[in-house]
Amino acid sequence: MELKKYQERVIREIKTFLETLAQEQAKGNKHAAYDACKELKFSWLYHQRENGLGKDLPTFCIKVPTGGGKTLLATQILGLAYQTILKSRNGCGLVLWVTPSDQIYKDTLKALKDRSHFYRQSLEIWLSRRIEIWEKTDVHRLTPSQLQSNLNIFLLQLASTNRESREQLKFFRDSGGNIVQHFPPEDEAEAHEKLKEKITNLDMLSDELVKTSLGNLVRLCEPPVILDEGHKATSDLARKTIEGFNASIVVELSATPPKETNVLVRVSGKELLDEEMIKLPMNISNSNQNSWEACLGQARDKREELARIAQKYFQETGQYIRPMVLVQVERTGKEQEGKGFLHSEQIKDHLIQKLGIPEAAIKIKTSEKDDIEGIELLDEECPVEWIITKAALKEGWDCPFAYILVSLNNTGSQLSMTQIVGRVLRQPYAKRTPHPELNESYVFCLRRRAADIALQVKKALEDEGYEGDLASVVDRSEEGGKPQIRETRIREEYRPLYKKFEGKVYLPRFCVKEGDQYKPLDYFRHLISQVDVSKFNYAGVDWDIADDLAAARESFYRMTLGQDELERLEEKESLILETDEKVLAWMTANLPFEYFGQREIGEIAERIYERLCAVNKDLKGRLGLVKFAIKERAVGFIQRETDLQTQKAFEELFDKKRLQFYLECKECRFEILG
Repeated sequence: MELKKYQERVIREIKTFLETLAQEQAKGNKHAAYDACKELKFSWLYHQRENGLGKDLPTFCIKVPTGGGKTLLATQILGLAYQTILKSRNGCGLVLWVTPSDQIYKDTLKALKDRSHFYRQSLEIWLSRRIEIWEKTDVHRLTPSQLQSNLNIFLLQLASTNRESREQLKFFRDSGGNIVQHFPPEDEAEAHEKLKEKITNLDMLSDELVKTSLGNLVRLCEPPVILDEGHKATSDLARKTIEGFNASIVVELSATPPKETNVLVRVSGKELLDEEMIKLPMNISNSNQNSWEACLGQARDKREELARIAQKYFQETGQYIRPMVLVQVERTGKEQEGKGFLHSEQIKDHLIQKLGIPEAAIKIKTSEKDDIEGIELLDEECPVEWIITKAALKEGWDCPFAYILVSLNNTGSQLSMTQIVGRVLRQPYAKRTPHPELNESYVFCLRRRAADIALQVKKALEDEGYEGDLASVVDRSEEGGKPQIRETRIREEYRPLYKKFEGKVYLPRFCVKEGDQYKPLDYFRHLISQVDVSKFNYAGVDWDIADDLAAARESFYRMTLGQDELERLEEKESLILETDEKVLAWMTANLPFEYFGQREIGEIAERIYERLCAVNKDLKGRLGLVKFAIKERAVGFIQRETDLQTQKAFEELFDKKRLQFYLECKECRFEILG
């Protein structure tokens, strides 16, 4: 399968990072990942992590919007890892592939087990190795010889690895089967002792006997970890669990990574749209009548219209598309029927009896009832046109034939149609058709103005990784189903003065000369990279914080209880305040300057502290009382000093005649669209 341009870009950037990381690791660098990022001059701050053995754990995220092919990228990155930092493993060993939900687990398992699927083929091309896919139910059959000669992908859900329930504890229990073969015989106490010395975090049955558990086997293998939907694994327990498996590298895939994530590469929604991966714009319509029956009727009419166009497209090209409708209801459980809420069975009956939809074309997908389990929805013989759900499709399910979302839920509630908007985004065959209607998606809503819902859909698109404004959300709620267009005409007396301009208009941009070429001026690469924090004017940190200290102490005292009664704690300040060292560590972690490394931020915090202690004699030992006030002033100080040095760097580029403001550079100039 040919990769899209943005996928090729991701692979190139990851390859550069992994090659640099491998060089740092070869030097024995204990902070290899951090220094690799620093060497590559990334504009963000790398957050270091360690695995269960105390080794540096390279952890990074690929931010890809829904529908961008995260799993395919994961297979490519896994291949790159085995050609760089894991080269010594010769394409063999164990890989831990962690999914957050049952649906994503099933889809990934199905794709990786299918030898004809391009995910599987992609891995085989990279590694030239036999690939085995294992689940928790059969991994006990894994032998040492398979581990040494094959690439073994162990697929599991995140919840299965956490020590929180009886079921999950099985993962860490003493096991039988072939698992035992990976450990020394029980009567060889010395071998067990040496193994424990090498892998220090193994679970033990006794002081001299290593537990032959699946969890321990994973620790022995120090596997690379693929973490699908990485933003689902942000809890301390999830992080510690993955680190405790002695991971050699963690690759996170997410459409919406948290702020502190090490996002190595970002893919924009526009890149997906340009590569014909998604159906946008999304058209939003509201039932003009305040009835769910009318809303369903509109959706039925739109589906039939799309089906006719799809049939025409099939006759033209042989490409088969069966437009499908997702209906979100308020209730699904048996016990919730007849309680005044729209129920899945009620909607199904209406579709059959009132709208003439064949029963075979309607399926219900809930946590209790899964009518689409095992059905190949893309097969030409498949009759499914309607899927009724509540929230079971809110993540991990992507069918490119899904064109229409009908929300019969109360869109004012937290559980609204925005949770499953992403399910209608994927473009069939990742290729636009010559029929615009088949390149867009559609949302029908009940009881709310489409203008209000547009904001909710925008939020939903952002949650799927599509950032930007409402350009891809079209209000179709007006009569006639067309967006309102305002036309402005030129007055006749002025018309002769105007003629159509056939050329292009460009705006100049600042460019920097690098050798014989010009590159667009980049704030981080050309300016921030020249900032030296050791040259900040720390002498200017002469802040008098006596009033802040007095106010903080007074407030602090009022908030504190003694053991028996309210008391003043002048003598006990040192017993309850954070140490200055802890406050400095907190400040280093919380100063909002991601383009500086942790060491640089630490140096700034330390220099500010030293200067403040010299100016304010009562500060030492009481930094915790005024840490927020000092942090606020430090932010302003750092920004001012940074601005001064970046201005100087800009002026030096200008003085050396490396800075130009012109149009010759095609990459730099900005085209004004007509």
